[in-house]
Parts: sequence; structure tokens; C-alpha cells
Amino acid sequence: MSGTKIFVLQLKDVIKTIVFAVLGLVLILLLIYLFVPRTSSAPQAPVGAAYMPGTYSAEIILHNAPVEISVTVSDQEILSVTMTNLAETQEVFYPLFQPVMETLSRDIVEYQTTKLEPSVDYPITSQILLDAAQTALDKARSRSASASLW
Repeated sequence: MSGTKIFVLQLKDVIKTIVFAVLGLVLILLLIYLFVPRTSSAPQAPVGAAYMPGTYSAEIILHNAPVEISVTVSDQEILSVTMTNLAETQEVFYPLFQPVMETLSRDIVEYQTTKLEPSVDYPITSQILLDAAQTALDKARSRSASASLW
């Protein structure tokens, strides 16, 4: 006897092996996509953005009292973002708002957008302030759009 061996493969076993191999490959590619760091360039200012010049504000409530986020714009750019009416008790209960606002204000004016990544250290505080600044900018844009209709 020459030692010839015959293998019998059932079709369902072959199909299972192919399906699991494809799923494994998809899972590996998904993990690589999720965990490989991406190089991010600085956010770009929106092209052709036009504002109605002025100062616009949005309110957030901290410790049962309103705090205003004011955004000053010219016709083509964001000039400043400030937080006003922050009472002493609010500063005590929310000590991160002032330093995070200073950082975000600088970034918003530099990049001319509120589409920034929230701070890794203080994501909730950053997102609250970015949303308020975006609300104020939306007011500046809507006034600009309504003024252009007339």
C-alpha cells in the first residue's frame, strides 16, 4: 500500500470556515480602524461664513443662576468669546468653567469655529460651553441671513 489518504470535506464545514475567516478579517480591520491614531489637522473656518456684526449671547444655568456666553463677531470672523455673570458661588461650585472657557475662547477665535474636539480632561464642561457658543453664533448667522433677505 502506498499510503494514499482521502479527505472528505463536507460543504457546510467549508462554508463555516469561510464565514468565520471573513468575520475575523472584518473584526481585525475594524479594530485597526478604531484604535490607530489619526493625524488631525486644525479645524478649518467655514468658507463664506457671514455674520451680522455685533455681540450675541446664550445662557447656561449653573447653580440655579444664568451665566452668559457672549460671542462678538464682525461680518466675516469671530472676534471674541467670553463668559459673563459668573457669580462667586458659581465659581466655587463649578471651578473648571472659567479656565476651560479661556482655553476654548482662544481656540474658537484662532480656528474660527466651534466645531472643536471637547477637552479630553473636561469633556462635559467643554461641550456645554461649545454648545452655548454655537447657539450664540447661530443667532449671528440667522440675523445675517434675515438681513440679506431685505
